[in-house]
Amino acid sequence: MNRVRYLFSLIRSRIRIISSLFVPGYRDFVRKESVSNSVLYDDVVAWQKRQIKSMSFEDSVPRKEGGVINLKKMRAIHKKTLLEVKHKENGMWMVSADTLQQGKGISLDQAIVLMHRLRDAGFPDDALGVVSVQLEQQRHSFAIIQFAENDFWMLDNGQFSSIPVKASTLLAKRKDIIYLIGFNFFDVWNY
Repeated sequence: MNRVRYLFSLIRSRIRIISSLFVPGYRDFVRKESVSNSVLYDDVVAWQKRQIKSMSFEDSVPRKEGGVINLKKMRAIHKKTLLEVKHKENGMWMVSADTLQQGKGISLDQAIVLMHRLRDAGFPDDALGVVSVQLEQQRHSFAIIQFAENDFWMLDNGQFSSIPVKASTLLAKRKDIIYLIGFNFFDVWNY
């Protein structure tokens, strides 16, 4: 995304967020562990194996302790990734190093890069993830930071918002979204 498109996307995102404040509706985002029946489950597990293998040099085991959610870092990493990794129909289920090398990928690949960069910045493994959803005839993915048991920060590529926003603020009001799967490097879940 170039800087001009990014600025217009920010304006559009702010308008969406403000207008969502006037829409009734609530949905919580508590993780549910039973997801083996998801249409994407096998794809996620296969990707996790490839991704972990590619991470052997940087601690490819979950960090059980430590990690801090830093909102300033979150916003900076989100912006940097949107500007560096263009949304292009290119691949699918690429490991983060391949997406960064190519500088492009679908929303899923962008979200994976975001999650990986957040992990490298010290965010806790159990808070990070990618969520894939179904919207009418298309699928879309975004990175998340689960900051509470029933809510997460959504870091999207502009489809919903170019600004990090709480799911309870924007997504909870939408009835047209089917939540397919959530995952990170080590776990799989649903909402």
